[in-house]
Parts: sequence; C-alpha cells; structure tokens
Amino acid sequence: MFEMPITAIILAGGKSMRMHQDNKGLQLLKGQPLYSHVIARIKPQVNYILINSNRDIAQYQQSQYPVITDKIGGYLGPLAGIYSGLMVTTTNWNLIVSCDTPFLPFDLVKRLQQHCSDHLAAYVFDGERAHPTIMLIHRQLAPLIKRYLLRGERKLCGLLEEINAIQVDFSDNPQAFSNINTFEELTYWNQKTCI
Repeated sequence: MFEMPITAIILAGGKSMRMHQDNKGLQLLKGQPLYSHVIARIKPQVNYILINSNRDIAQYQQSQYPVITDKIGGYLGPLAGIYSGLMVTTTNWNLIVSCDTPFLPFDLVKRLQQHCSDHLAAYVFDGERAHPTIMLIHRQLAPLIKRYLLRGERKLCGLLEEINAIQVDFSDNPQAFSNINTFEELTYWNQKTCI
C-alpha cells in the first residue's frame, strides 16, 4: 500500500455493443466474471474500490463493493463513468480501470504514481497504443470533466490532451493490457491453459 490512499473505479457502465449488449463485465472467464479478475489484480494496490455500472446493479453488488451509476445520463461513454466516480470518491487520487482488462499488472499503481508529481493524470501506453481508460487521476479534475461532457465532448484522449496528462510506458508488459471486447476473444482466453 502507498502513502496516499487510492480508490479504484472500475468502469462497467458501457453498452457492450461488440458483445451484443450483453454486460461485458459479467461475462465468465475461467468461471469468474471479468470484473472479478480485475478486482483480484487491483485490490492489493488500492485502499478502496468502486464499480461504475448502469445496469445489472444487483449482480455487481454481489462483490460487496459500492456500485455507482452515471451522474450524467445518456450513456456518454467512459468519461461519464470517470466523472461519476470522481464525484463520490473520498480519495484525491483514483485508479481508473475498465472491467474488460483481467490481466492488469500488480505494479500498475506504483508505476503510474511515479509520474504524478507534476501531472493530475497518468495513463498507460503499452508500446503500441494508449489505454486511456487505465489511469491514475486526481479528483480535482471532476468539474473540468463535467464541463467537457456538457459541451458535447466525448473523446477521452481529447480530455487527456487538454489536461496535459502524462503517458506512462508499459512496453515491457504489453500483454497485461489485453482487453476482452468480443465473444471470440472471450472464447480464446477461456481456451488458454493458463492466464
């Protein structure tokens, strides 16, 4: 655990369009819901955990962690979930992770935190592409995110550029950020002998 308390906000509030609108976080990987794999990875790294979801609330509540819905309606994407989490968190620093990334590294917070002394947000770059829904962010950005959403903006990368977020290189472990977006990908990982 680190000197500064940190809350993890798991984003599970999307429509799961590539999974025919089945709730992505609840799909089973090796017999456990995807989101529970995420919890297992981040739990040793944070002090508190929140889950952002807009449906199947009771199923997520079985985790025994608080479940919050979007504060701004209309399925406005991951930024709405991030904003909603920042509005209820009690910690200044918050880890954002998506519910479909079950292989997150156990040093994720430590490595992101090393870059936050001069920035209010740090996010993952795996050597080939950015993962803006995996980041450490300060809750003082909540009002700015709200203004960004209310003026019709939705792109998370655009916001990160606007707030001068720093990209953190995880190219030594890119497979840790593999996400599961489709039933085909879920089948692939379920057939792997170990994960």
